[in-house]
Amino acid sequence: MLTFYMVEVFTKPGTNSEWCKDHIWNTTGFVPAIYDEGTHYVTNMRLTLEILKTLDNFDFVTEVTGDYTGTLTALGASHEPKVNRHWTYPN
Repeated sequence: MLTFYMVEVFTKPGTNSEWCKDHIWNTTGFVPAIYDEGTHYVTNMRLTLEILKTLDNFDFVTEVTGDYTGTLTALGASHEPKVNRHWTYPN
């Protein structure tokens, strides 16, 4: 039996948020909420190692974090990125 986790994906500024939303939806079956100007995606999902690998497999993903919720109910975004959000990424 798979249990639910609230998963948060952080990306670099300037990442195509529509593509990221669609990728998370297609990977997990759940549409994420989007925060922080399109750099923070949050969804409650049944998590597997394969899903985790698929979400983290891009250079523009800076961090994946989350919490065990046990059920489909979640409180929303609860983590801050570990990197300084005022940092400017070189092109």
